[in-house]
Amino acid sequence: MDAIVQGPNTEFAVETREELYYDKERLLANGDRWERQIAKNLELDAPYR
Repeated sequence: MDAIVQGPNTEFAVETREELYYDKERLLANGDRWERQIAKNLELDAPYR
C-alpha cells in the first residue's frame, strides 16, 4: 500500500498560491518523480528503526 509522503524537496517558495495546490494527477506525478529516492532513503534508514 502506498501513502502520500513528503519528498526531499522542502522548499515551497512559489509565485502564486495556486502552485501549492495538488490534485490527484499532480500528487501521482510528484510520487513518480521521487519514488526511487524515497525508497533508497527508507532502505538506508531501515537499520536504525
